[in-house]
Amino acid sequence: MRSHVSGALAASLALFASALGVHAQSTDPGVELAFMPRTMTVTLLNEGGKYVAIDLKHIDQGGSCRMDKDALIARVGPGASPGTIRVRYAAGQISSGGCPFLTAFELPDADYTGARAAFVQMKDDGWKKVDQIKKDLGDKWDELTKDKK
Repeated sequence: MRSHVSGALAASLALFASALGVHAQSTDPGVELAFMPRTMTVTLLNEGGKYVAIDLKHIDQGGSCRMDKDALIARVGPGASPGTIRVRYAAGQISSGGCPFLTAFELPDADYTGARAAFVQMKDDGWKKVDQIKKDLGDKWDELTKDKK
């Protein structure tokens, strides 16, 4: 189990490192996280295609797969077509018929904007909850979160 988790973590770090390299070469705002706005079929843009472990099959570049609503996606740059954003699936697939980890595809600008807004709202709500817990706990928060020596 531990090696599976560390493998997924390494793959996630590779995604962000590669995207940061692209960011350094352009004026694009870089990697942003968002939630898939709705369940939809997308066209796989990965060169050479991708292997889907859960289905034991290969999807060729230009093939299609299903992205589920609220799946975590990462913005990696502008799309090849006007009015689109290039994104990657940033979580492991756990249901049959879906897209594999790190699938690259394009979303219309309007879909991505809504997806990003939902992610930012959830992140802001989460930080508000953390701040409220800190306030409620007072000095106990510092006691619980300080480094143990």
